[in-house]
Amino acid sequence: MFPIISSTAIALAVVIGVSVIHSRNKAFGSNFQQIFTILKVLLIVVLIVCGFCLAQPQQLGFLPSIEDVNLIFSSPFAISLVYVTYSYSGWNAAVYLASEVEEPEKYLPRSLIFGSLIVMALYLLLNFIFLYTTPINELVNKEEIGIIAANNIFGSFGAKIMGTLISFGLISSISSMVLAGPRVTQAIGEDIPLFKLLARKNTSGIPYLAILLQLSIVTVLILTSSFQSVLTYLGFTLTLSSFITVLGVFVYRFRYPEAPRPYQTWGYPFTPLIFLGISSWMLVYLLMDKPVESLTGMATLLVGLIVYFVASKNKLGWSSIEENSYYVSASKSNQKQTRLKER
Repeated sequence: MFPIISSTAIALAVVIGVSVIHSRNKAFGSNFQQIFTILKVLLIVVLIVCGFCLAQPQQLGFLPSIEDVNLIFSSPFAISLVYVTYSYSGWNAAVYLASEVEEPEKYLPRSLIFGSLIVMALYLLLNFIFLYTTPINELVNKEEIGIIAANNIFGSFGAKIMGTLISFGLISSISSMVLAGPRVTQAIGEDIPLFKLLARKNTSGIPYLAILLQLSIVTVLILTSSFQSVLTYLGFTLTLSSFITVLGVFVYRFRYPEAPRPYQTWGYPFTPLIFLGISSWMLVYLLMDKPVESLTGMATLLVGLIVYFVASKNKLGWSSIEENSYYVSASKSNQKQTRLKER
């Protein structure tokens, strides 16, 4: 929207500015996040309503036909699911802030469930409006879908205004990850002595060194890679991480069958098995089609695994780690159940 200014310079200014905001004061950072999230949701709602009311509708058909079966099980469809799952990747971010939430056993499930449902409804309606207002040939191989659809709804001048608002709307997404991501790094610093610096907080209780580390990584990615490459790399890495995490549900139940489980996995074992099957399908096709980004993602996890093995040995022996994790988990669960009974 501002061709005279380098997009790289704008990106760096935004991530640095947002990181500074979240490094200074927790209350101010929280208000900043809430304001930009509300504005973004309002922007999406306005785009949806105006799309229905102002645009010339396109002929649409959403039910697949027999001819579409091969397309659904093709490589492009599998790869497209990586970007779809990436767009929902913040659904679990509330967990990262669990230590700062009062009564997490009460409010975290609500946040995860209702947050996901609201976002899903907005995303589906927004994508429907893109297809409802714009001929499909104008959307093929394009990244600026929102601006193209806005042009069909509001005209060229309105599209420029909407494009600017969409740009500002992206700040809430950046802000949410600056807020949540470093809390994971902080937890690593609290668990593993080698990284204890990352757990250090300022006078406001903010893990500022963890925020600075994340900012450094983001800066390198902005300066060295294209948007598409970073998106593919992150999509593969997140999908693989989710695959390993869900696989861990089976491993944990097998190794600790008597462990207390206050939170149940709905549909177990079928739900996680379906997830693992679809994730495997996506990962295989993405590895075949985008080998450089995919292998880089695998290398990242491999390096992290090696560092974890080396760093954790300074903390506890492996048998102690397993025993500790079991009893700590059981203790926390029993404490939660006791508090709930008391209430």
